[in-house]
Amino acid sequence: MVACASSAKLIDFGSPQGPIQAVGLDALEHIHNASGLIHLAFLTRDRVPEIGLEPYIQINRAITASIAAFLQHNPAIPIITTSSGAAAVLDGQTPDLHGNPYATLKQEEEALWHHSGASRMAAVFRVYAASGRFIKDPRLFALSDFLSKANAGQQIEVRSERPVIRSYVHVGTMMRLFWALLRTPLPPGFLQVDACMETLSLVELARTISRLWNLPEPLFCIDPSLEANRYEAYSGPFLALLAQYHIAPLDLPGQLRETADGLA
Repeated sequence: MVACASSAKLIDFGSPQGPIQAVGLDALEHIHNASGLIHLAFLTRDRVPEIGLEPYIQINRAITASIAAFLQHNPAIPIITTSSGAAAVLDGQTPDLHGNPYATLKQEEEALWHHSGASRMAAVFRVYAASGRFIKDPRLFALSDFLSKANAGQQIEVRSERPVIRSYVHVGTMMRLFWALLRTPLPPGFLQVDACMETLSLVELARTISRLWNLPEPLFCIDPSLEANRYEAYSGPFLALLAQYHIAPLDLPGQLRETADGLA
């Protein structure tokens, strides 16, 4: 089984099997006997300001082309990729490369998986928000911002006046499911699943962290008249897959502590 990232690296998701040795895209053409593929190589949306829109599009399409070539030479192996809840926003809409390049390119890649499902299990897991030790940058994620404050013993503040709702998946639990799916694949076909275990508001998240770290009540000023910012999905199918493969999901306090340990 092969895990593929943009470059060769050890990826530590907190799996009981230890860190995963992911191969780089340039190594794929030399692999001819893989029994399955987890595809994790993709530039995220925060890279657009750094490298520019057109290079961002070209690089991600080149990644997808490399994966497509690998699949063509390995026509029956089961395959899994992570996509984004952002792609769900564009379901049934006209693609918008300039307005939402990340989601549009992810949808293009999902189409490749859909086509590949004719001869193999081809599974796409859409991630909305994530917990786990790999989350680092407090500037990008409310969860890591809150936990950085908790680690420092500081009171947490929810800055948004608008209600914000997020669906979280624990990446370590998700990766255990991926390996189980590759060891015992589902029948050939395309599977698209929203990867989520917990759905809660940022206020609920801040209160939970504050209780676990014995901090004061978080600061917030939510205006209920404002429309909520929702980035959420139904967790039922993902939790059902975990149960089918006898994988116990890590509870929310455990997810928070692991994420905090990664930030420390």
